[in-house]
Amino acid sequence: MKKQHILLSIVFGSMLAITGCGGDGEGDGTGGTNGTGATGGGGTGATGGGGGPSSSTCEAICSGTCDFEGVDPTAMEFEQCVSTCNEFLPQFNDDCGSQGDAYLSCLEDNECDEETQNCNNEAIAWGMCIAPAFP
Repeated sequence: MKKQHILLSIVFGSMLAITGCGGDGEGDGTGGTNGTGATGGGGTGATGGGGGPSSSTCEAICSGTCDFEGVDPTAMEFEQCVSTCNEFLPQFNDDCGSQGDAYLSCLEDNECDEETQNCNNEAIAWGMCIAPAFP
């Protein structure tokens, strides 16, 4: 549970750093990369043929290659991975699959480094989607 709070702190801290600091608003919000990460698949045999958008964060995690929140999608088949994720991280059995796809795809592009600043836009979009699961 503690790791989840740390993740949310990072996501929302990044959100504040991007949107809450200085400036007159000119140029804010330009150049985003939303929608570029919905590659899914990852060669692990996603349901429905793979390659499409995930329906939950667990599916997004299991469609990728990054070990995320203790779920290693490369260690098991897709269906087993989703089942394991849903069991141990039930808050990720959500409706945030497309945001999760974008964020995790970005992480993959950055060597699965959860500390990278290159994925802030994707992290914020995903964090805003999952926020209701963390009261």
